[in-house]
Amino acid sequence: MRIPEKLGQSLQKLGMNANIYEGRTRKCMLSRKPMSLEKVPWCGCAYYVPDDFDRKDAFIFDPVSLVPCLALEPRSGDKILDMCAAPGTKTFILSFMTHNEAHITANDISRFRVKRLSWVVNKYGLSADVINKSGRKIDGEFDKILLDAPCSGEGMVNKRDKIFEHWSEKRIKLLAKKQKKLVLHAFEILKKGGTLVYSTCTFGPEENEDVIDTLLKKNKDAELDGIDVEINHANGLTSWEGKEYDPRLERCMRIYPFHNNTGGFFVAKIRKVYSAPSK
Repeated sequence: MRIPEKLGQSLQKLGMNANIYEGRTRKCMLSRKPMSLEKVPWCGCAYYVPDDFDRKDAFIFDPVSLVPCLALEPRSGDKILDMCAAPGTKTFILSFMTHNEAHITANDISRFRVKRLSWVVNKYGLSADVINKSGRKIDGEFDKILLDAPCSGEGMVNKRDKIFEHWSEKRIKLLAKKQKKLVLHAFEILKKGGTLVYSTCTFGPEENEDVIDTLLKKNKDAELDGIDVEINHANGLTSWEGKEYDPRLERCMRIYPFHNNTGGFFVAKIRKVYSAPSK
């Protein structure tokens, strides 16, 4: 299946081409016990899993999924919302990172996908309450929120046929509208001093920097922080197609498949400050 022409053009502007969809990315697992496997450089408890590894009960995932969870810096006792959690990879990581001692709410809008999420939570005994709501209708207040937003999935290089089949400029515009509504509501239910991490597995600035730029413009108490994760990446964009973004967006991470032999990801870390800066 050929790559959509417009997607190919967008990749070229970002310094990539269709070759990113030719390879298979590496997979990893988490373990508190030392393993005789190669470590994932940006996470001390993560190990690359070889193809011949016995995966019977192991939870296997793309190591790039660790990055938004590490950026969130979850701690035991934190009240955490995983806003679009299915199929459960990041809920699993967050629970592991907090020694199963955080108060995690794992939500997904899809009844079908939430079944898979519940299965993961139950199978691995995760410290998470599973709910099935629109992310925009969740109430309460949270110390930390992970919004791994629904997106066009351009960075899921192992699933190229599915990406190409569903990719369109119209769909990206619809997704961007949804992402902006989700991130604005996520920030609304975030406690003062709390942290919101927004991530996608796609490349287009329309679903990434443009979304965060909207959040910053609408919320003066939103501060964009740098991300302390030692992974190869490009910085966030401060302009695209003639549109200028908030210069702080350079603090975001753009992770391309060739950087670390993983899927592609965008990650932004937002803090809700106690008072908006004076003009």
